[in-house]
Amino acid sequence: MTTETRALELRVRVRPKAGIVRSGLLILLIVPLPIFGSLALLSTQNGPWPYAAIGEALCLLLCSLGFALFRRVFVGVTSISIEERGLLGRHTSHPTADVATIVLAHTFGASSADTLPQLIVRNRAGTRILRMRGLFWTEDSMLAVANAIGEEVQVEKEPMSTAEFFARYPGSAYWFENRRGLTIAALAVALLVCVGVVLGLMRLLGLPIGS
Repeated sequence: MTTETRALELRVRVRPKAGIVRSGLLILLIVPLPIFGSLALLSTQNGPWPYAAIGEALCLLLCSLGFALFRRVFVGVTSISIEERGLLGRHTSHPTADVATIVLAHTFGASSADTLPQLIVRNRAGTRILRMRGLFWTEDSMLAVANAIGEEVQVEKEPMSTAEFFARYPGSAYWFENRRGLTIAALAVALLVCVGVVLGLMRLLGLPIGS
């Protein structure tokens, strides 16, 4: 059965929170646009301002690509399978007959008293088939998927920390979770790349970098 055929038979199809797109657009307005706009303004009279325009165009192109990929993300359920397409376009399919347990829990954030829902679908061996995180999915969309699968949903009555959730349901964490060092390193690399891009553009535009 092809992906297109399965898509036509989806009984439930949910997408990530729409607020994620609004947050991304807000970040775009707050960070890249003012930086590139300022560089272009400062270099209009005595610098090669097209470099700033090209940088802004590339930034907008990357954002547009990210938005297009985000629009393709979904979780769906057919009469025989659970379908999922991730941000990078990877499409996975698991038979609903393999589902043994569905758990809905609420976990605390890293530095907040607020909780987020977590839906975990596992097979008889305890392997994760599907996990939907409240950071990206609403609780209503989680319940819609769970109800379409047809198995009884076990609801954890008391909120728990993320560490407790992973300990109670081993194998639920993605490879990048519970790795504080990796998170810090990724943020540091992202920051260095941004600073490097800005400094590079300033040099191309002939703007002073130091005092």
